[in-house]
Amino acid sequence: MMSLLLSGFFLSAQVVNVPEKSKKHFFAKYPGATNVDWTNSVAWYTAKFTDKDGTREVHYKLDGTWDYTELDMPKASFPAPVQTSVEKSRYAGWEMKSTAYVENRKAEKLYRVEWKKGIEKKYVYYDGTGREIRSSSSL
Repeated sequence: MMSLLLSGFFLSAQVVNVPEKSKKHFFAKYPGATNVDWTNSVAWYTAKFTDKDGTREVHYKLDGTWDYTELDMPKASFPAPVQTSVEKSRYAGWEMKSTAYVENRKAEKLYRVEWKKGIEKKYVYYDGTGREIRSSSSL
């Protein structure tokens, strides 16, 4: 029984071998990062950290290429046109789970709102003028 418990512990302890390309980019772009926590999945590497602006999550592809960064941001800090679009959104009756400012490798600077209704989630992205750029769904 003890060996089963110990093996379960070792299975849950994960060593993240972050690509050198990701680490180099991360430390150059976020020199003031603190409380850095790296994780990985089958799709990317993620570093969650804090800096002078708040809590961020940066995502890298498996080859180490930067993909996007999210900064937790309350809706009240979004530009006024974005706030208006969010309030008039077709999902306005859904629960607002999270909001963030997103920069990506395509040089887009977007505002993201995560909506939830039951088990369904929608991620809606707006540009600085309040125009909806895209949305995606998940369960």
